[in-house]
Amino acid sequence: MDDSAHRKTPARRSLEPRVSSVKSIVTPRRQRAEDNTLAQILESLNHAQRETAGFATDEKILRCYVHALERLYPQTRFAMRLSPRAAEQPAIVQAATHHIQTEALDEVAITEAGLLRGGFALPVAPPSGMTLRRTYESILLAGPTEESLPADGFDAPLARAGEVFGVLVAEFDRGTEVPARLEDAVLIAATQASAAIESGRLRRESLHLRDYLEKLLEHANIPVLVVGRDRGIRVVSSAFGRITGLDQAELIAKDVLRLAGPSERVRVLSAFVNALRGRDVAPFELRLPKAGGGNARLQFTLAPILDSEGRVAGVIAIGQDRTEVRALEGQVIHAEKLATLGQLAAGIVHEINNPLTSIAVYGEYLLSKLTRSGAEHADLKRVERILRSSDRIMSFTRNLLTYARPAKEEPQLTRLNDVLQEAVEFCEHIVREAGVSVELDYGENIPEVNAVPGQLHQVFVNLITNACNAAPEEAGRVRLATRTHGHDRIWVEVQDNGVGIPGSELNRVFEPFFSTRRKGTGTGLGLSIVKNIIEEHQGTIEIESELGGGTTVRVTLPCIDQ
Repeated sequence: MDDSAHRKTPARRSLEPRVSSVKSIVTPRRQRAEDNTLAQILESLNHAQRETAGFATDEKILRCYVHALERLYPQTRFAMRLSPRAAEQPAIVQAATHHIQTEALDEVAITEAGLLRGGFALPVAPPSGMTLRRTYESILLAGPTEESLPADGFDAPLARAGEVFGVLVAEFDRGTEVPARLEDAVLIAATQASAAIESGRLRRESLHLRDYLEKLLEHANIPVLVVGRDRGIRVVSSAFGRITGLDQAELIAKDVLRLAGPSERVRVLSAFVNALRGRDVAPFELRLPKAGGGNARLQFTLAPILDSEGRVAGVIAIGQDRTEVRALEGQVIHAEKLATLGQLAAGIVHEINNPLTSIAVYGEYLLSKLTRSGAEHADLKRVERILRSSDRIMSFTRNLLTYARPAKEEPQLTRLNDVLQEAVEFCEHIVREAGVSVELDYGENIPEVNAVPGQLHQVFVNLITNACNAAPEEAGRVRLATRTHGHDRIWVEVQDNGVGIPGSELNRVFEPFFSTRRKGTGTGLGLSIVKNIIEEHQGTIEIESELGGGTTVRVTLPCIDQ
């Protein structure tokens, strides 16, 4: 094997030699070697082992073991070096009691005897990133107070899993007696340092992996939970917290079943137990409270987590936010219902309106004739009742068509205060019959909206009518207010001091054919039509109500940015 073969020199990263606490002494030839017992050797090296326990870099490990040997053998020179390919960076990492010769700085060499000393058979090729020599060549310079004499030495490999990645060398003046147990100390130090380097790297890799996973979970845009066998939550992704509004720190160690509602806990427990037993679990959907109100719909897929012995240690739940999908599905279903209802309504209205028109015309004729002929008052009331019923049926059919097939008129710039005032005037007879007082609180400089005026008339006539019907018979009040909201929104409030709506019914007021008025006095289509029109105008409608405290309806619409 040619020692002088040209090798590409790696980048050099040399540590300055540490100044030992033990003063270097020039050793005369044939000086008596240091006498160290095996117990003293182990005590010094175990001290180095304790210093490198926990998180320690390669540099620190090398320094600790080099100087542990120096404490045992102050008249011997030591160096510990790592191959650049084995180091965590592409450079030679080293620690030494003395400066390394310039010609040796750019390569790490080990002897055949050193490999044999470490229990290795001689390889055909040198260890990765190292030079293999037949005999030992000195690499350390004498200290400033030491006589520069020829040196002898030997080395031992640093290795892990049968792979040599570094070398520990010991040098002494040629012709002096080799210190007692020096070879034992070098071999023990090489073994312990190799284990410390491997342990340190595994620990750093573990910490890096943990940090990587934490960052992955922090930035992943999917809800993830890791649950232990005791059902306690171990890990929570930030996306889960963002969606549900729950604090991540408060979720740790919390029973996962507490996230689900009482009616869903049996299903969640069954899925969790099956995943712990290694069975396939079909994805399931869970309804969770959502940040900002409402509920989030999350679909979870469960998979077992195995420990180092292949046993199930917990379960990972990877979620998918299905809230928007479910909302879109609801809109599609609603649209399909409207299409079906539109076809049905058109047929019903056609079949009803023809005979109803005859009833209304002949009813008007009979009422006029009976009035002229001086008929009994009771007969006149009966005919009037017939006409009112026919009007009510016609109003219902019109509302039914409006709900199922909204008019497609072109929007135009509209002053909302003007539309609201016209709606109040249109409802004058309803206000008078209900005996309520109307308070108008219009905001100034309200910007225009891009809307269909007729449809907005229908919205506010309906809301004013509902408020009048809900107001008490005595001291009934209805308040109408408009205000700007930000620079691109305006809102209208219609408020009454009526009996209010029960909480159990408040979530249903926009359902078609649902009415809070007494049976026979409402069709249940008014607020459904209102909601459809407002949403067509890219607006929102909200209702707040309290039993005995009245009801407030707030309509928010986009406006022309002033």
